[in-house]
Amino acid sequence: MKVRTGGLPELLRAAFASPSPTSRAPSRPRPEQSDRWTMHIALSPQARPADHRAGTAWARRQRLFTGRVAELQLLRDSLLGTPPGCQVLWLHGMAGVGKSTLLRLFVAEARESGKAVRFVDMRSTAPTPKGFLSALRAPGGPEDPELLVIDSAELLGPLESWLRDVYLPGLPAERPVLVGARRPPSAEWRTDPQWWDMLHTAVLGPMSDTEAEALLRDRGVPDSSVASLTRAACGLPLALALFAEARQQAETEGTGPIGPLEESPELVGELLRLLLRESPTPDRSDALAVLALARVTTEELIRHTLGVGLAEAHALGNWLRDLSFVRSTAEGLVPHPLVRRTLLADLRWRGLERYERLHRSLHAHLTERLTRRTGGRWALGAGLTHLGSLSRAVREAVDWEGSDRLHLRSARPDDKDAVLRAIGTEHGAAAAATAGAWWERQPSAFSIAEEGGVLAGVLCAPWLEAGATGLPDDPVAEAALTRTRERAPLRRGERILLARWSTGSPAATAFALTTLWAGVPRLAVSWTCVPVRQTGLATLLALYGQRAEAPVSNGQGEVVLLYAQDWRGTGFAAWAGTLCERLLTDDPTALSAPSSDPSQTEMPWPAFAEAVKDAYRNARDPRLLADSPLLATRLVPPGGDAVALRGALVEAVRRLPEYTGQPQLGEILEITYLGERRSQRAAASRARLSFSTYRRRHAEALAKAAELLRERMLYGVGVR
Repeated sequence: MKVRTGGLPELLRAAFASPSPTSRAPSRPRPEQSDRWTMHIALSPQARPADHRAGTAWARRQRLFTGRVAELQLLRDSLLGTPPGCQVLWLHGMAGVGKSTLLRLFVAEARESGKAVRFVDMRSTAPTPKGFLSALRAPGGPEDPELLVIDSAELLGPLESWLRDVYLPGLPAERPVLVGARRPPSAEWRTDPQWWDMLHTAVLGPMSDTEAEALLRDRGVPDSSVASLTRAACGLPLALALFAEARQQAETEGTGPIGPLEESPELVGELLRLLLRESPTPDRSDALAVLALARVTTEELIRHTLGVGLAEAHALGNWLRDLSFVRSTAEGLVPHPLVRRTLLADLRWRGLERYERLHRSLHAHLTERLTRRTGGRWALGAGLTHLGSLSRAVREAVDWEGSDRLHLRSARPDDKDAVLRAIGTEHGAAAAATAGAWWERQPSAFSIAEEGGVLAGVLCAPWLEAGATGLPDDPVAEAALTRTRERAPLRRGERILLARWSTGSPAATAFALTTLWAGVPRLAVSWTCVPVRQTGLATLLALYGQRAEAPVSNGQGEVVLLYAQDWRGTGFAAWAGTLCERLLTDDPTALSAPSSDPSQTEMPWPAFAEAVKDAYRNARDPRLLADSPLLATRLVPPGGDAVALRGALVEAVRRLPEYTGQPQLGEILEITYLGERRSQRAAASRARLSFSTYRRRHAEALAKAAELLRERMLYGVGVR
């Protein structure tokens, strides 16, 4: 798609014309000198046109501008009254939110109402006392202004302290000052007692959906495109104007509707140029890439992802923090969602090699930190999960919008009522009652996601060990335990993680699951329960390589889908690495899912134990041993034969005394199956045991050997 990059359409040029009635018609402004936004307002009663030409201009403004009625009224109330409501009003907001347009429109209205206004734009003013005073004395403006307006005050630099301490204190109280900036006033303003009552601040936020939709319709955008463009722009007037212009250009050239940002490199470039107002240095460009990729950005992430030193990471972190479209949170720095998408589109467009290199570096660091089980595990788990959301397949499965505002933590005792209420609302009263029983048994099984201190999601995920007793009456938990026992019994100390219920967004659930998969000590198998209606979470688990199991009834007539992962053959770090590579591809289904080897779970435990018995019986005959189903498992290397299988059987007999603490068990199998062929009665005599004792010890030896061989298959040779 082609997009015009030079100049502005007549519609926007009119909006950004100089408000001074005495100035000559301006030349075409450069894009970086405007917010490229229009807005429509209702004129105040006192703003009456003074002549026909002014009336025409006002009529044009009324027709072309949309929204910001409340903000404009705030400016009137604060600055146009007698006396004014404050001496300095500092209006701040991120780049592209429409500050300059609002200021220029207010200046025009103030002049129409008879006020003498001086407008100083720091984009064209030297940031020195001399330069500022020269701008005040420039021809065409009033010599004794009643209102001073300073735009783009983020460019004041050292001049800000001179204004605060020298110039502004000397102005009469009845001469107010309006300041527009990308950042709020510095701390020196707020800590100086003389400004406590004289300085007021206001934030100019994004447009509402209603305002955005009205703006797009005023620009001739058809209703069929309004909703999608409104969502894409996230309330930024700059983006709305650019998107509308791009759509008009595409319509004129017959290139079809606007596609994703990834397909509009010219639009991406123009957005970044207007938002950044500078060409970043290579190291700052890399820092912006980390900001776009990471859910939240910290100096630690910058240092490890880019391989820079502490001082450089600190400097880059400070630079990012000062950008108007970056929000500081308790966890780190977060960009505006539209800026994140724009930076990502630009990063991919400039070369996939750099994008993939930074993605892998960030992924490796988060994985290493998460598996270390140190502090900040919930934020690390959320960060690692967020990287997967950069894959188109994952984005299409789950809505990740706003997930960077979620804060995860373990539930506290005073969260109990809210947690159970959330589970009851989404899963029913019976589920809430069962969850209450789990809370009594294991309150640490509950984690929550909050947004702005408000509960936004819950996960109930108890862990269980073999032989656990006193469990709540929960048929789903019993089914998970039974299936684990049948397929691969837990060793002593190993655990099952049962994600029983989740509420809220699938993104919040995925954040918590990733954290737990990495952090539960000695995790053997995880089971995740998904109601049939939670299709997004089910799709996400399938992309993650979780094995879909036979559904189970929850006891109240509702079917629950089960997704399983056996972590004993594939540890978390290996799983995460495979998933990273899979999601970096254009088609994740083209690569194998990051699951454990299917052979681990295809042979249930009873069948495996029986196969071990048959293998020992046939250990002397390679032809019979070659038909053993154990050759299809990881008990032997790929392509292994009867000789390799016999070697595994012999190794198990050798290790059996150490494994069980009973030397006689190994001796019984050695005599019965690995030495010369003899009857069981002869073997009992050789072992100096009565036949009844021999049969009991023989059965025990085969069972323990099967356990040992199962561990070898799951964990490798030599694992205890």
